[in-house]
Amino acid sequence: MENTLVRSSRCVECDGDLRWTQNAWKTGETGQAAYRCQNGHVVDPSLTPQCPACGIHDTVLLADEGGQKEYRCTRCAERFRLPRSIAHASSDPVIS
Repeated sequence: MENTLVRSSRCVECDGDLRWTQNAWKTGETGQAAYRCQNGHVVDPSLTPQCPACGIHDTVLLADEGGQKEYRCTRCAERFRLPRSIAHASSDPVIS
């Protein structure tokens, strides 16, 4: 069985395994989940956004153009962009 808490890439500082850890990324007195290796190196959670298809944060940046970043999930291969754009359908009713 695959461990979904272990990141597919290794720590860039020490080559250790990266595990999804609650409260690893500290901001003042609060913390949020992030990948952290056994030596305490932490990956900024803004660099690993959550995949909208499977919910895993093991994602990689593919492109950064025009204010949108394109990511790919290493678990399910879903590609997604952030920020998400809101498409308005042409069939939306006009309110007067």
